[in-house]
Amino acid sequence: MPARLRSIKRAAAKFNISISKPSRGSHWQCRRDGHRMYTIPAHNGLRSEISDKYIAAFCRHFGLD
Repeated sequence: MPARLRSIKRAAAKFNISISKPSRGSHWQCRRDGHRMYTIPAHNGLRSEISDKYIAAFCRHFGLD
């Protein structure tokens, strides 16, 4: 089920994952200690709706259920 980036950012904070605004472009940067950076395309900022494909890959990347 797709979700807004705002909701993903709020949930990620509970797992010590920071999601920061891009310096240029539209790919927001997700970081956590001990992991590589993961990017999420969000052309409308926090209002962007992120597809299931990116949410599942985000969870796999950071080892979340």
